[in-house]
Amino acid sequence: MSNKNSTDYRKDMKNRIDMNDADIGDIFKKYMLVFCEKETVKTYRLKDDAGDGIMRDYEVAKGIEIVYSEIESYVPLVHDYIMYGEHVEIMYMVDGHADFEMENGSIISANKGDICIFNSRIGVVECTIGKGGMRCISVILAIEALEVELNRLFMTDKFDKNTLFKDIMVADANICFPANEMLKNTFMALMQLPEKNCEYHRRLLTMMVIMDLLDIRDGRSADYRYFSADTGNRAHEARKILGENLDLNISVEDLSGMVNLNRTTLQRVFKQMYGVTTFEYRTQVRMQEARNLLLKGKNSVTEIAGICGYANVSKFSAAFKKVFGLSPTEWKAKYS
Repeated sequence: MSNKNSTDYRKDMKNRIDMNDADIGDIFKKYMLVFCEKETVKTYRLKDDAGDGIMRDYEVAKGIEIVYSEIESYVPLVHDYIMYGEHVEIMYMVDGHADFEMENGSIISANKGDICIFNSRIGVVECTIGKGGMRCISVILAIEALEVELNRLFMTDKFDKNTLFKDIMVADANICFPANEMLKNTFMALMQLPEKNCEYHRRLLTMMVIMDLLDIRDGRSADYRYFSADTGNRAHEARKILGENLDLNISVEDLSGMVNLNRTTLQRVFKQMYGVTTFEYRTQVRMQEARNLLLKGKNSVTEIAGICGYANVSKFSAAFKKVFGLSPTEWKAKYS
């Protein structure tokens, strides 16, 4: 897409959003009173007869809001507001419990650490908050506005409102699942923003949540691409073992046992961290070491093959040529 067409496209999308703008932050409007309002944030307080609590609504970008809620309710809260256009609400339960009765009669229960995703097709009829209350963070997205913001932010036209959260938007049931480690960390970072550049941090972290959750493929589970710091450290240790023992043919089974990590997990995390399999990594490092030894000129090709874990010189030469396009002898003659 040319710059001119891209500019026209974004202008057209912005005009469409402005024409169909709606206030998507008036959650529990019947029970909440605005007691503080600034340019990009509204603070609500739950009415005394309904319970106690605070809700803060921040405008992150056009059509993208984040709502922090701390609510202890004495009665079920009935939703009586209308959301215009296609919307998605992503809610992370920081603490507590809540049950949401949907228009189609289904019940969604959210406990600490859960993520619930609501679409605008099926509304919430009633929310019952567990004893002790709840703390949660909600990211509310107008789909058409999200298309504009993502394309603007990433300087592209690849994001299409017809495919953004498509599986969620057409689902007949709302989605609830335990947050993975990355999402937990991102939401908790949203709870503990630094004082300096607070609004920028909030916007960045909100976009991280959105991008993470765009990977959801169905109404039951999320793509758990991420891994714990401990798992990452074990994969790092596996990489070091391979690099420090080029003369040994360590199998994946042996390597997983050495770092105390399931074989399948090790292979998946290693590939994600380093972009290659353990076998590919070892081969690449061996070939780099072979090239360095050839440059130094102190060892024969046969000796270098042994140092790099090849008992068969022919197999070593074939592997070297596959990487560098020349046999070890040819490469040495040309570059040493």
